[in-house]
Amino acid sequence: MTVHRGHPIRGRLNAWFLAFAEDAMHQEYGDRKVSMFGPVPDTVVELGPGSGANFRYYPRGTRVIAVEPNPMMHGRMNAQARRHGIRIDLRHAGAEGMEVETASADLVVSTLVLCSVREPQRVVAEVRRVLKPGGRFVFLEHVAAPAGTRLRRVQDRIHRPWHWLGEGCNLTRDTAATLENAGFSSLELERFDSGMTWAPYSPHIAGVAVR
Repeated sequence: MTVHRGHPIRGRLNAWFLAFAEDAMHQEYGDRKVSMFGPVPDTVVELGPGSGANFRYYPRGTRVIAVEPNPMMHGRMNAQARRHGIRIDLRHAGAEGMEVETASADLVVSTLVLCSVREPQRVVAEVRRVLKPGGRFVFLEHVAAPAGTRLRRVQDRIHRPWHWLGEGCNLTRDTAATLENAGFSSLELERFDSGMTWAPYSPHIAGVAVR
C-alpha cells in the first residue's frame, strides 16, 4: 500500500485553502450536488473527500468509505464528519488502487478530484470495478477549455506552475473523454462554466455514469 505524504508546505496550504473555500464552493455547487447525488445510500464511496466538503449533503449516519491518501486532509475531514454525523471508513490507498471490494458500492462520488489523480483512466476503471451493476458514479470536475480559445491558451501557459502548486492539479485534462470511453452502460454529462468565468478552472463537467 502506497501512502501519499504530501508536500509539507503545499500540502498544508492546499488543506487550508479547501477548508477556507468550503462555503464558497457550497454556494457555487451545492444545489447541483444535491440534485446529482439523489437518494444517498447507507454507504458512499468518496474519492478524495479532502476537507469533507460533501459531508453536508449526506444524511446523518451515512458511512463514507473515504479514499483519501493525503494525511494532511484527515484532521479537517474527521472534524466535518463529527459535525455532520458521518461515519468515516478511511482508506489510505490512492484512487488508482482503491481498497474497496469489487461490485460492492451503490454510489461513488468524485468532486474536483479527477483533475489531480495521476492516472485518470485507471481511476475510472477502479470506479467501475467497485460499483454494483446499476450503481452510480457521480462526478463534478473542472476541465480543459476548448482548443484554440483564449482561455485554453491561458491554461496551457500556466499549467506547469499550477500543477506544482496544486500538488498535481491539471488545468488541461479532458475528463469528459475519459468518462465517455470508460465503458459505462449510460452516461449523463453536462458542461457548464463556474460563476468565476475569469478563472482558469472555469470550464466544468458534471453528471452521472451508471455501471
